[in-house]
Amino acid sequence: MTSAVVRWGLVGVAAAVVLGGAPVSAGTETMAKLASHRAVYEMTLGKRLDSSEVMSVEGRLVYEFAGSKCEGWTSRFRLVTRISLGAPGGEKVEGLGRLTDLRTSAYEDADGKSFDFLNQNYVDERLVEDSKGLARHEGAKSTVRLDRPAAKSIDLPDGVKFPTEHLAAIIEAAEAGKTVVDIDLYDGSETGEKIYRTTVVIGREQAGEDDTVAEPVAAADWLKGKRRWPVDVSYFDPARTAAGEATPDYQMSFLLYENGVSRKMRLDYGEFSLKGTLSVLEPMPVTQCP
Repeated sequence: MTSAVVRWGLVGVAAAVVLGGAPVSAGTETMAKLASHRAVYEMTLGKRLDSSEVMSVEGRLVYEFAGSKCEGWTSRFRLVTRISLGAPGGEKVEGLGRLTDLRTSAYEDADGKSFDFLNQNYVDERLVEDSKGLARHEGAKSTVRLDRPAAKSIDLPDGVKFPTEHLAAIIEAAEAGKTVVDIDLYDGSETGEKIYRTTVVIGREQAGEDDTVAEPVAAADWLKGKRRWPVDVSYFDPARTAAGEATPDYQMSFLLYENGVSRKMRLDYGEFSLKGTLSVLEPMPVTQCP
């Protein structure tokens, strides 16, 4: 569950978008329109099945994204959650729980050709996952040079994209009126060798006054008048898909604005779901290109 939350924190994560058999590639023009901002989400337990061991969740996710077409894009993310556990179908057990601390930082160059990342996952203050490396697009080929957890080189699938590229690709598909896109993603999570195939379903564009009652910070002037779409993303393990298993590892839904801001976030893991309520949203300074 925890590594999947990291993947959401990277905002949509890298992808090669396929539409009707034809690839949709994200341009740097769309990436340049993404807003530099800081967002804070209050994390709580949404729905849960009786079979789930997760009884309650409380935490906070802090996400920062900044950059420009001349200097590239940086993102920083931290999610701290306290998860209370219990026997499936039973009551919460005092003292039975887990404290998770997920951290990531990344940089993508202005041309979208390189992705430098560091992902770390702490459980009860113990480091359990640590990946660091540099991924690059070189023509039609994409590769990763990992430094941690072990030094090695990895070839990525043709067409795979990195986090900011993926976000731009979803926005471009939404603006074009597309409703379903398939995605191969690489974000360096877990051991740095994980690749996910995702399916993105884009709802009808929402027009008129935005409903921000539950998240009043989204009533900011710099969001007013922006196009927005409800988006659902299902994450599949390609190895399991090849074996005939079509059940996603998890699903994510959110309201996506044309400038890359997301809210109304929900993560669904089958037996339980997490809800992220936007509590802070503020623009970050950007260096103007000459």
